[in-house]
Amino acid sequence: MYLQTYPIKSLSLTVVCFSQTHNEEGSYISLPGTLEIEEAAATLDTRGAEATGRLHTSRIVALATSLRLGILWLVVTRYPHDWLFGRGIELGLIADNLQAGRGFSSPYGGSTGPTALLAPGYPAVIAVIFRLFGSFTFTSEIVVMLMQIAFASLTVLVMMRVAHRMFGASAANVAGTIWAVSIPLLWMPTIFWESCISTLLLVSFIALALRCVRRPSVAMWVLLGAASGGAALINPALLLVCLAIIGWTAYQCRRGPSSHYALLSVLTAFLVLAPWVVRNERTLHAFIPVRSCFGFELWNGNQPGGGGLLQEGLHPTYNRSELALYTSLGEVRYMQQKATLAKAFIRSHPGEFLRLTLRRVVLFWTGAGQPAGGSASGVIVFFAMSTTVLGIAGLVLLLRKRKALALLYALPMVIFPLPYYITHADLRYRLVLDPLMTILAAYALTRAYSQMSGTRTLEPEA
Repeated sequence: MYLQTYPIKSLSLTVVCFSQTHNEEGSYISLPGTLEIEEAAATLDTRGAEATGRLHTSRIVALATSLRLGILWLVVTRYPHDWLFGRGIELGLIADNLQAGRGFSSPYGGSTGPTALLAPGYPAVIAVIFRLFGSFTFTSEIVVMLMQIAFASLTVLVMMRVAHRMFGASAANVAGTIWAVSIPLLWMPTIFWESCISTLLLVSFIALALRCVRRPSVAMWVLLGAASGGAALINPALLLVCLAIIGWTAYQCRRGPSSHYALLSVLTAFLVLAPWVVRNERTLHAFIPVRSCFGFELWNGNQPGGGGLLQEGLHPTYNRSELALYTSLGEVRYMQQKATLAKAFIRSHPGEFLRLTLRRVVLFWTGAGQPAGGSASGVIVFFAMSTTVLGIAGLVLLLRKRKALALLYALPMVIFPLPYYITHADLRYRLVLDPLMTILAAYALTRAYSQMSGTRTLEPEA
């Protein structure tokens, strides 16, 4: 809070406490010391921010969209017309089978039967595009990239709203501008995988959790659960993150009458997942919550001479002997065999596994994770290192001021990378966390600027 608003700081705190315990709608808001008091302080600070700084959401979103459309034009005019589909061929093949009525099947071509290699959500979206515009056509390529650009622009919009709510207009403008103009992020819509929508889902879930804390209701808890299940059907790595955030939300609302609805939220998430689990049991005769491929990924990243990187040459898409083995064993037995080999390597080489894991941790946070034989550009590494260092600095600053909110940001940063630490840490996985890292980086930058310039920083009171 600011002395320009109330001449006596203690009076300001008294008003906050009053607003927390006397809600005009009669709904419960917790006692002083919880996150809600901090939210009220943030709201007052944001009102002050509106007088001293403007939020340029529409301009920044327009800038982000325009630059990404420029990348689309570059791809369309300079690259082969099937360039987008060259990576992620399994996604395209499953989508093609879906739109042709052959079901969720045959990720490596031919007719190898039902699969759970990928989560069903994003292939279904691509299947609709293939159905309307043709499989692997130039038109479909353009439509997919336009869709990805829309996801990226919405990500800028949501992250700016979150940053504005928490840290004021200046931090929101900085965060949005970073995301709008950063060169690695401009190319993100050209990734055929679900990276763009995963990024949007994570930052939107953060925004949804904050709204649930401010205005808890049965509908909000159900929406949180449905969003968790839906996110898992797009990217299974988001499931544990979403469940952890639901737990965080429940703790913040623990003194309110709706806190027990957190169980309803978790139940809703599993109800959303249930049809896919049942389908896998019936078609593949195995319990597969979302994807079947973890054993393969664990084996691919942990074997003699592997270096802890993705070995594309061992993938059935590119390796005929592996494809023959996959076809003869069937998907479930093939994945089980790879899991057995990976576990045997880890047990017999614990030191090597630790070394590879530590290397993947470094690769993940520096943005240098690439398939074996590849190398990350200096621009990408500089961008990733910058957001990592500044994001961690922002988290430390936030931890000193608002521990509860710092925990909310820390949960995805701790949980989401875990499967990639033990398999392979490609750059596109790191990008999913980037909106949160960018918000924290913007907070750190605006705090540093305010201290150097001697101006007051627009931040919530502890």
